[in-house]
Amino acid sequence: MRKCAILLLLWGIAFPAMAAKIMSIDQMEQFLIKLHGKPDGKVAGELEDAQLTERVNPARLAQWETEFPGPRAHKKLMQLADLSASLDPPASDVVPDPLPDPDTQRHILWMAEQYMGTTMSRLPDFFATRETNYFEDISQQPNPDSVGGSSTKLQWTNVYNQTVTYRDGREVPFEDAGKRGEEPALGLTTHGEFGPILSQVLNDALENQVGFLRWEQGPREAAVFSYAVPENASHFQVNTRIGGQAQTIRPAYHGEIEIDPATGEILRLSEIADMTPPHQALHAAIEVEYGSVTIGGRNYICPVKGVAFSKISVPTTNVRGVLLDESVWPIQTHLNDVAFTGYHQFRSEARIVGDQSDASR
Repeated sequence: MRKCAILLLLWGIAFPAMAAKIMSIDQMEQFLIKLHGKPDGKVAGELEDAQLTERVNPARLAQWETEFPGPRAHKKLMQLADLSASLDPPASDVVPDPLPDPDTQRHILWMAEQYMGTTMSRLPDFFATRETNYFEDISQQPNPDSVGGSSTKLQWTNVYNQTVTYRDGREVPFEDAGKRGEEPALGLTTHGEFGPILSQVLNDALENQVGFLRWEQGPREAAVFSYAVPENASHFQVNTRIGGQAQTIRPAYHGEIEIDPATGEILRLSEIADMTPPHQALHAAIEVEYGSVTIGGRNYICPVKGVAFSKISVPTTNVRGVLLDESVWPIQTHLNDVAFTGYHQFRSEARIVGDQSDASR
């Protein structure tokens, strides 16, 4: 099973990005109130150039999607929330409890380590639907580092469903790929949400730099730890392909791990690559949210959502076929939203039917 994120570099085409409406969560709430009752297309248009400065929690996003059920508004709200995944939460989501003492912090991390080692082995055999919504910019923006910066304009391009199977204590991803075709390889994508990504991030964090960050409110109060992993200890693998040439990068990375302090359950984790030259124009980040799902009449903590963001500069030649300077290469951005739904347990049923000829005698 792959324990990495896969980044495929694609070519882009373009138009200039619009100035963004930059808002906090509270400002977005007020903005959405003004949009109540407006047509779906109007709402989507108003959200086209919106940008958040704080992370959207799952409950708030679900509320927004209920208030604006139209398909176009739904995609814009999904995109806004996904792009905020690596930001700090609003102050209203932070619990002002005292900092736990070092022993308590170590105990929470120890419980998370125990949870990681045992939870996946307790899951029953099941299958679930993995739905991926693809967003990408359709613009040919110059490198923002060289021209003062510009906003990315993302557009929804496609949705793709596949079945993920968990059997005999391990994930069997995309089991039906042979019947339905391979998933389109667009931008950064995640694999190993049912175990490997947990062990990779937690092990790297515990062996390097990890510290308590904050208490955060959600369905239950959670302890959030930040971590940083240097390049020489990294297991965050990014595979790139440019012009048919494959490259593998193991960058330094950092992120957050959100843990239930009572059970050690990991509720959210993020990985953000820290790229260095010559890959400094490449951005790669993922986030996975875990929640309670019902399988076979029992509740389990499983992946419910993933976000993968990638941004790269695309090698470009002039009319003579000469490679241009990297500072003027266009930027290609991809955002993939992954939702896990439809969890079902594998069950086998047997029915014994007697010989009907005997009953007639």
